[in-house]
This record gives sequence, structure tokens and C-alpha cells, in this order.
Amino acid sequence: MLHFLLIFLLPFFQAVPTWQSNFDVAKEKSIKENKIILIHFVHKSRDAKNIKLEKATFETSEFIDYANKQVVLLKIDLGIERSDDSEKQFYHNSIIRERYNSAAVAPFTIITDAGGKVLKTLNYKQPLNSSDLISAIQKTIEANKQ
Repeated sequence: MLHFLLIFLLPFFQAVPTWQSNFDVAKEKSIKENKIILIHFVHKSRDAKNIKLEKATFETSEFIDYANKQVVLLKIDLGIERSDDSEKQFYHNSIIRERYNSAAVAPFTIITDAGGKVLKTLNYKQPLNSSDLISAIQKTIEANKQ
């Protein structure tokens, strides 16, 4: 009976992707695992537009399965305000924003190699589903194989 209950309830406990919040950590992991980095810029993680995008794209089982094998995920929240508790993260996000997204566009995604070289940029003027994102990532990986 317990086995049947677990099978029934499993779809309700969908995994969420693991996002890094520090570029240096993401870069180390990318080098170690030989993966590209997907940097996703948001403006206030709890923003309704971002929540909708994340549920439709980044939180699907299809994307989670793919990302776990192919990419290191890095989320940069441009909405973090400067405070004593978040001073270090605010400073870090500012550096990454200046390097990759000086216009502070959000939501906005960049695909980089392990060294931080930009391989592709994606903005979300049109809704992007997980299949489209996976396809764009895979094409980028294949185009940049050395």
C-alpha cells in the first residue's frame, strides 16, 4: 500500500534545479564537470513575471533532467538591495551584471563556457518553453565543441 501511495504522490514532489549564486563557484563547478554555465538574470526572484517563466521553463522535469547533466546554473538577482546582511552578494551581483548585463535587463539569460566567454544570449520578449531552451543550449554546446 505504501508503495502505491508513493507512486501516486511522486509527481507532486517535483525536484527544482540547483542554482548557484556565486560566479566563481559556478565557474569551478563548470570546469570540474566540463559543463557550460547558464547565467539567468532576474529582478527580484519573487516577481510574478519571473515566477511564471521559472515554472514554465526552469522547473519542468524535462529541463531539470537536462540541466543536471549538461549545465551549471547561476542565478543573479538584480533586485537584491544593499544591506548589512547582503552586502557581499550585492557587490558580487553588481560585478557580474556589469560584465554580462550592463543594461540590467531581466529576465535575461546568457550561456558561457567554463572560462566565462559568452556563447549565446537569450531574452524573453516571447515566452520560451523548456524544450526551446534545451534546444538553444544544445545547439550552443554543439556549435562550440572544440
